[in-house]
Amino acid sequence: MRTKLIAKKIVAINLVMTMILSPLLAMAQDEITEAGFEGQNFAKQIGLEAKNNSTKVENGQMSVPTKDENGNFQYESDNSFSVDSLYPGTSSSNSDSYAEYFSDGAAPDVDDLGDLHDSEGSMSDVGDSTKDSLWEDANSDNPSISGAAYKVLLDTADLSKPDFTNDPVLNLTKSTYENIDVIAEGFGDCSTNTTFDEITMNLHNPEYEICNRVLDKSASCEIIHDYEAAVIKHHGGPYNFSTCGSGCSDLWIGRVGDNYWGGYCSIYEAYTEVKIVNPSAITSAKLVRAKWDDYMQVWVGEPGKEVKVWQGPNNNFPPETGGRCELSTSWDRNPNVDLTRYFKNADPNSVMRFKIRVSVAGAGEGFGKIRVNYDPSQAVIRDEWSPQNCIESVDGLLDGFADGGYSCIDDPRDSSGCTYTNGIRICPSNLKPSPVPGVSNLCKRISVEADYNFYKGTLECYTDANGNNVCPENNGGYLDTCGELEDNPQCGFISSSCVEGAKGNSGDCYVQEEKWDCGSTVEASTIQKNTEYQCGGSIRCMGDDCLDPSQTSDQTGNFAKASALLNAAQFMTQDMTCTGLNEDGSATGDEDVTCSAFNGKAGECKIAVGGVADCCEKPSNISMVEYLAMIMQVPKLDGAVLALENENVIKSAYQTIRQPVANAWTETTNTFTNYMDNISGSVQEAFKPIGELKDELIEKLKEKSKEVLKDVLGSTAETTATDAAAAEATQEATETAANNAADTMASQGMSMLGSAMSVYSAYVAAVAVIQMVYACEEEEFEMNAKRAVDSCTYIGSYCADDILGVCIEKRESYCCFNSPLSRIIQEQVRPQFGQDFGSAKNPSCGGITLDKISQIDWDKINLDEWLAILKQNGQFPDEGISMDSLTGSGSVFNIDGDRLPADQRALERLDGVDVDEKRRDAVDSISIQAN
Repeated sequence: MRTKLIAKKIVAINLVMTMILSPLLAMAQDEITEAGFEGQNFAKQIGLEAKNNSTKVENGQMSVPTKDENGNFQYESDNSFSVDSLYPGTSSSNSDSYAEYFSDGAAPDVDDLGDLHDSEGSMSDVGDSTKDSLWEDANSDNPSISGAAYKVLLDTADLSKPDFTNDPVLNLTKSTYENIDVIAEGFGDCSTNTTFDEITMNLHNPEYEICNRVLDKSASCEIIHDYEAAVIKHHGGPYNFSTCGSGCSDLWIGRVGDNYWGGYCSIYEAYTEVKIVNPSAITSAKLVRAKWDDYMQVWVGEPGKEVKVWQGPNNNFPPETGGRCELSTSWDRNPNVDLTRYFKNADPNSVMRFKIRVSVAGAGEGFGKIRVNYDPSQAVIRDEWSPQNCIESVDGLLDGFADGGYSCIDDPRDSSGCTYTNGIRICPSNLKPSPVPGVSNLCKRISVEADYNFYKGTLECYTDANGNNVCPENNGGYLDTCGELEDNPQCGFISSSCVEGAKGNSGDCYVQEEKWDCGSTVEASTIQKNTEYQCGGSIRCMGDDCLDPSQTSDQTGNFAKASALLNAAQFMTQDMTCTGLNEDGSATGDEDVTCSAFNGKAGECKIAVGGVADCCEKPSNISMVEYLAMIMQVPKLDGAVLALENENVIKSAYQTIRQPVANAWTETTNTFTNYMDNISGSVQEAFKPIGELKDELIEKLKEKSKEVLKDVLGSTAETTATDAAAAEATQEATETAANNAADTMASQGMSMLGSAMSVYSAYVAAVAVIQMVYACEEEEFEMNAKRAVDSCTYIGSYCADDILGVCIEKRESYCCFNSPLSRIIQEQVRPQFGQDFGSAKNPSCGGITLDKISQIDWDKINLDEWLAILKQNGQFPDEGISMDSLTGSGSVFNIDGDRLPADQRALERLDGVDVDEKRRDAVDSISIQAN
């Protein structure tokens, strides 16, 4: 009977192993062929239907076809719309004016723009004017569409611009495109072939660094407002401009006066030259007055090319013509001769000459007045505030991040609040808004005194790791910590953000932090299962896409990635906590039992903004190799007890008090009669009191944990000690940490990974206190120890001061976990559930509950970073695949060196065991007294 039972068990084991190692995918050639042709025909059918039933356009109406219940295409009025509705301002369905899509909602005059094609100066002026208009629009309270877009560009230009010349990510991308392989063609008539090949993986291990740029624009300076309004400017001859109201200037030509010439039939000439600065602004120009004695002519044009535009009092001009020389009259007339075309057709900044010719008999004079009307909104030809750095200094005063003040020291305004230049009246409405609130935009010079002292002062007092009360003073002097990262080709820029509480109302960020990746990429060899298709037939196509039956790398079996997932499952059992349970694993009854894996703890550290003191500095000389060796030993400590002899009662008792996560998984209520106890037969000695069993177990765990931890921590002590005194102190810390670890791990059982991290971080903190440079808090040293072994996720930062305009101390916030793998899984899983880690001031570091663990899509979990960490520190699973390497002497559970593979151990346990009999004996023999 027993022989038959053993034979059945052996057959069952062989069947199980065969199923595990057999290919999971088997596709028949005929099925692939049939599916390919079906897809191809379906795609052709869809394409033909779309081609034969396209959108129709009739009488300005577009109609889109739809299918009825029978699958027939039809054109219904509900699916029709006017073409005009696609264009603004052309129909009732789209009544928006197209002008709304331009700066300030003002569309340009196309005709005017067309006249500029042959004038570089005019095009430049229009461009400058448009840019200024965009700037005003972008900074207004209600910007237009284009203004809002331009504001985005302005804000983007103010951001930090790191140098990407040596960025490893971008260089890798460029290299990839330069060496991309040609995609293999796919063929039909396929058969499968599975192979196990050695491959090389490129694994990246990021090392994130946070740096700061502190904005300090302290200055004692002047802001200059250079503005000018002009339509025409004096260029030569008598100068006489006067204003005649808004949008109106009078230009006097000739010499204004009386009887300043003498002679008889003598001809005199006078010249007045002006520069036509802004011809597009001129709306009209007329010769409105002429005063002379005896005859007078007015000529207009380019110098040397003048043409006569008026003559008075008649057509005589002696002695060049007939007529009396002396008319005995001093004339004063209003000719109202239109000269507009001479002004508007002039090139910008071209010179125009007015020549006055007077024929005098006796004494006489000759002069005139031209009235020029213009558009005041186009009269301003220059409106610039500078220098920019002085203007920006004012922002700190307005935001409260700087002390000092500012005032106008050159204000040309008259009693009406306006001023004049080139005969043109300029009022505040004609100029850009002042960049300095409270100062008129007509002000010519503004004095500025700004002292950016928001980051200077005393940090909040605290008690350091040695119990001393510390109140560090921040004097600044270290405003940019990002330069080193920019210059390091190993580092690549990731992101930038403004520290919470360091942004002013102006939008300026006074403490900008940047995130860089200074990690490295390593190559690792592993085994990958590849399933290839041998295709000898014609290429199969579905619609416009051809079917390539070769499997992608994501579909292949990768031993390294499978091993990483096994680590995740293994660590999950060692990084689990439950609430609502007693120490023995039973429910308290006071609350629901809730279990979660990969729990984290929130922590923060302080930095003097722009200063030297930095309690966020990670400890140096931390050996990731030793740390990984320790946490990879945690399953061994657990397995050390489970690997005891079958008759050892501690094994069964240990299963009882291993932290009751097992109960949550299996919902087992009978502690000593589980399946493994029946197989091992260990329950035969379970009559011992629970207290005695627990004591034996604790001693066993202490012995094992001390042995492992002393080796690990001792190695770390050797690397961190800098002198004899430090070596002695760290050795003492090693002994203390190992003893604490033993007690903690023994009492917490399945939470051993959490205990290991707590013990290790406390140990590193103790060593760091001995060697510390800054006086920091003990919690900061412990958190930074976790950061040093890649177990923390950075959440963000904030100014610790509650007052706006003060940021002396910055706090960096983290969620720290019990291992790098725990942290990586948290970062990978949370996005699947739409969760983040909270905010810098309110981190969310809770674990993943069991109900959510069951919902995780592990295909989307990327553990390459974990593999990179293992590879860089000698823990990469690159051994050959075998039952012995996975479960026997080559596994992490091989405590005594002669562990048998799982299949052999299973056979040995079954040999000679009557399971039913063992169960009956256990029921009859167990007598338990509750503690």
